[in-house]
Amino acid sequence: MPTGARPVPATHWATFAHDAASVPRARHVVRTVLDGAGLDEMATAEIEIVLSEIVGNAVRHARPLTDGAIHVQCEITVEVRPHVEIAVTDGGSPGRAVAKRTATDSDTGGRGLSIVDGLADEWGVVEDVDNLSRTVWASFGGPTRNHPH
Repeated sequence: MPTGARPVPATHWATFAHDAASVPRARHVVRTVLDGAGLDEMATAEIEIVLSEIVGNAVRHARPLTDGAIHVQCEITVEVRPHVEIAVTDGGSPGRAVAKRTATDSDTGGRGLSIVDGLADEWGVVEDVDNLSRTVWASFGGPTRNHPH
């Protein structure tokens, strides 16, 4: 590949039902995609944990998309080392922002986005008011290539 050229990314999409059973299903699909990416086991496990949190939040706190589902994307680019971006798109939850919370020791929830923040190199949210959707994305192996800072 010529110096400075950017490899074509491998992008994988999957659609899942808007229910809790989709969390392990999405994890399995993404694990299958990641198996050929040259990641070490720890990196793959961290991506799976983040994906689980984001998909779990989508089915717990957001509406489904107009097709009744959520969409999961995984994009892999390999330059010097693998770079992975995952994104979960749901129907959003009007009036409710996606934000990290500070959970107390006695709280049974509220730690998910802190886990995402601790494991991903970057993460963020893209609201699409016109299409009534929200995408939560996370980047691993360096800064994002697909989302504004």
